[in-house]
Amino acid sequence: MVTTRKLGFPPVDLSEHERDLVRSVRSFARARNFPPSAASPTRGGFSREFSTELAERGWVGMTIPLQYGGTQRSTVERILVVSELLAAGAPLGAHWTADRQTAPSLLINGPESLRQLLLPRIAAGSCLIAGGFSEPDSGSDLASVRTRARRADGGWRITGRKIWTTDADQADYIEVLCRTSDGERKHEGLSLIVVPMDAPGIEVHPIEGMDGERHFNEVILDEVFARDDWLIGTPGAGWEQLTAELALERAGPERYLTTMPMFEAFVDSRRLAPDPGQAWELIGRVVSQQIGLREMTLSIARLVDDGGSPVAEAAMAKDLGTELEQLLVDELWPYRAEPLAPGPGGDRFHEFLDINRLRSPVFTTAGGTNEVLRLLVGRQLREWSEGRRAWALSSEVAETVATVAEDLLEHGTGSVPRDALDAHSVGFAGRLAGEGFLGVGIPDELGGGGGTLDDILDVIAAAAYSGVSLPAIEGPLTAGWIAAQAGIHLDWLTEPAVFGGVLDSAELSVDSDLSGLRLNGPGEIPWAHEGTPVVFVSGADAGPVTVTVVPAGALAGTAGATIAGEPVLREAHLGGMAASRVGRIETRLAEVMGELRLRAALGRSVALAAAIQRTAELGIGYAYQREQFGQPIARFQAVQTHLVRVACEAQRVAVAVDAARKRASTGILDAATTIGAARVLAGDAAISAARTIHQVHGAIGVTMEYPLQRLSRRLWAWSLEDGGTASWARELGQAACARGAWGLITGAD
Repeated sequence: MVTTRKLGFPPVDLSEHERDLVRSVRSFARARNFPPSAASPTRGGFSREFSTELAERGWVGMTIPLQYGGTQRSTVERILVVSELLAAGAPLGAHWTADRQTAPSLLINGPESLRQLLLPRIAAGSCLIAGGFSEPDSGSDLASVRTRARRADGGWRITGRKIWTTDADQADYIEVLCRTSDGERKHEGLSLIVVPMDAPGIEVHPIEGMDGERHFNEVILDEVFARDDWLIGTPGAGWEQLTAELALERAGPERYLTTMPMFEAFVDSRRLAPDPGQAWELIGRVVSQQIGLREMTLSIARLVDDGGSPVAEAAMAKDLGTELEQLLVDELWPYRAEPLAPGPGGDRFHEFLDINRLRSPVFTTAGGTNEVLRLLVGRQLREWSEGRRAWALSSEVAETVATVAEDLLEHGTGSVPRDALDAHSVGFAGRLAGEGFLGVGIPDELGGGGGTLDDILDVIAAAAYSGVSLPAIEGPLTAGWIAAQAGIHLDWLTEPAVFGGVLDSAELSVDSDLSGLRLNGPGEIPWAHEGTPVVFVSGADAGPVTVTVVPAGALAGTAGATIAGEPVLREAHLGGMAASRVGRIETRLAEVMGELRLRAALGRSVALAAAIQRTAELGIGYAYQREQFGQPIARFQAVQTHLVRVACEAQRVAVAVDAARKRASTGILDAATTIGAARVLAGDAAISAARTIHQVHGAIGVTMEYPLQRLSRRLWAWSLEDGGTASWARELGQAACARGAWGLITGAD
């Protein structure tokens, strides 16, 4: 039985061989100081000599088999090499289109004579092929091309006009999309034919851009003869072939890395800035998006290696990537007037910024405008949304938790006034605790139910997807972990604890009087309510950490609730009772708090991601059910564009969270950058997704009986939890300034 793969991005692990390749290319590329270039700004510049040098190292034509002169490497390996070169600003324009698009198409479609003619030259870095696709009246609607090829003795005669053909004035060949027959539908009867640029009848007229450069060209073909064996594949198959080629074009790292040299120059220029920290949050948000896009690109490449044709995935990645590049130029443009200390670092940033400022309008139109690509993704929206439950509830544990939550909410979604407790969530927490789900991940001998970190995260995802709250982040993920580290036994069936923060005392004992001790922090303890023991830590910079379990009666403060209806104890302080249980950990307090903070951020990212998926799913489902003017509102382009945007952001968050979970399974601290990026992406997407889906729902989305309000209230509340999105972005931005942006982004691998 043939099964259809659903739209999605499987997580990718790099092999040690692939990591070695990255290190080798980085060493080569970073030994050069490539100057800013407007010769081919979206490809780092133009140099036939450099293309030949890369080919000699086996880094051009990497996916071409050995028999045709290539190195027979994988698509993932090619993406890794290209990413390193683009990030370094290397000039790749002279071999770009031939290597990226034409070679893979020839390998799949033939003919053999054209393979033998062109592939060795492409692998040698000495073949520049221009893509003759767009026409004056076609734009993104390539199926409407008018260029026609008619049969002639031994081949074809081609007549027509092509426009926006990059580097046609320097090309050796042009790949022409033309009509070889007429069909009932306009995309039928199209073919791809390769023609030498010195063939009689070809005229090239450069088109000068507003930056003064001449990348674009108009190409006129007047009865140009093309031999039979210059046609790729079979006559009439051009549309399918071009669609596959465009997937390779749209999904590559060039859709988000062509501005990386500018971004790195900006990060480096912070050493010359009067207030370096002012830009940390912006830098951290860009780093987070780059990490998410890198994960998406590598996932697409792996799918291609496995024989897939991820056209919709490529459109998603291209939409997000090119929008990032365009918005990045907008965000950095005000810094053009910033008074930097004199030096080459500032000059380099300014030159990159000027080049990209003039080039930025092209980012979201090249390879198909983002608006058109959103229509392409829109055709698979329903299928995508139907798969989100399987993503959020990927285990038996998660399915069970979701079933309990759905049973609890069966008789109404429930709503509560602002500052009031959500009885559904409190009751849900009590029921799950009694069934052992709040002891998951904690050893049996310490009162838990056993299991792994993934099991805890599955519980968190299931609750969030269902629109209920659960003290699993505050409980087993943080309080349970720190208590287990100290060897403290807690009965998680009857007294699930929560984490309270840091006390101002360095040492405590079981009979320590807690009166007068202060809580170092904001004085708020989530989910601390009647009957809940609270776990605190204390200690000095050097020496062991004390872990203290404080009985519920020892806490005082003002009971309240968050905007999501979750209990919180504000202005928390300790009364005169003694600690009930105390343990020690032979680790410095800063290290313990670092791990606790990362665990909480990972859990919050998972919760946000699951709620975002469900929010998108609700919006898409509603848009296909709600009719106006005789059709579902999902059919209206404006609505569909909004929904696709939410789906793209939700998918990027899911990819980042998958990567963070996978890397955290072998060590939380090793996954710090990935967790931080996932937390930033999830926090930002939470706000935009809720806003957009409420717009789609209209009035019904804010009413008590509709489940959207439960999800949006949680998305808004959770975006501020566990450090908050802005704080994590600033932290990543500071790290990028200290370690280098590209090293931080790829270090997440």
